[in-house]
Amino acid sequence: MRLTAQGKPGHGSFVHDDNAVTRLCEAVARIGSTRLPTVLTPPMRQFLDAVGDAYGIEIDPDQPEEALARLGSISRMIGAALRNTVNPTMLDAGYKVNVIPGTASATIDGRFLYGQEEAFEKQLDELIGEGVQREWIVQDQAVETTFDGPLVDLMVTALKAEDDGARPVPFTMSGGTDAKSFETLGMRCFGFSPLKLPADLDFASLFHGIDERIAVDSLQFGVRVLDRFLRQA
Repeated sequence: MRLTAQGKPGHGSFVHDDNAVTRLCEAVARIGSTRLPTVLTPPMRQFLDAVGDAYGIEIDPDQPEEALARLGSISRMIGAALRNTVNPTMLDAGYKVNVIPGTASATIDGRFLYGQEEAFEKQLDELIGEGVQREWIVQDQAVETTFDGPLVDLMVTALKAEDDGARPVPFTMSGGTDAKSFETLGMRCFGFSPLKLPADLDFASLFHGIDERIAVDSLQFGVRVLDRFLRQA
């Protein structure tokens, strides 16, 4: 989304109470420093139940991050799907150091959980406040399905054949997916990218990074699982 603030342009040396940059930055600061409320979707409830059972702990649904911390670095990726999220990503204002611009804009990356679009927009507008306009640049939908059916059974079988200690559970992916397009065609979609990661690899920190990578052994494991899955399907 794009945020746009309007103000009175003028000379940088004057006392100025109607500054578009100030108004925009205040809104951006509120957005960037606020953690939106926890929302547990059905897949994430199943995931947390499995984590609680595996570790023999009781998970507080209002503070699930405490339990997820046991999962190591991957907890950041899982935790991103426990609530709607929004992050400022770009700022643009002005053309000269001594001129107060009449317009300032920012872009924000917002993601809402399945069924949460209306609540998300309300949360966001409350943070933005008055005097700043919001518009969508790209408006997608959130998708969700249940963790059952023949395809799920085949995923579980293929995974356990390569790792008999595997415990397949559903979770909500926080990133984008082509499933949004296929769902409009009435297709039920799953994300299934099996990897067996080294315990000391901070996998989530590598996403969109300069050195984004996985171990060769992890890739080979995933190829074996997917090959088995596709042959059975």
